[in-house]
Amino acid sequence: MKTALQQAFARLEELHPSLFDIHTEKGRTFVNEFSNFLEVEREQIIELWNIAVTCESFEQYYNETFKSE
Repeated sequence: MKTALQQAFARLEELHPSLFDIHTEKGRTFVNEFSNFLEVEREQIIELWNIAVTCESFEQYYNETFKSE
């Protein structure tokens, strides 16, 4: 199963493959900068797993964590 962000990057690569060409400066820059978002997402998923068990529901955790921003 892929996360929504992974799906978005896969679709983006289909539509704009040059962005992912690490043999070009543009491609290396894009991949390096945007791969950080995948790491942030990974950390959020782990945090959700560790913290959400103390909430009444995952929806409560989501609303308190992400919708209040």
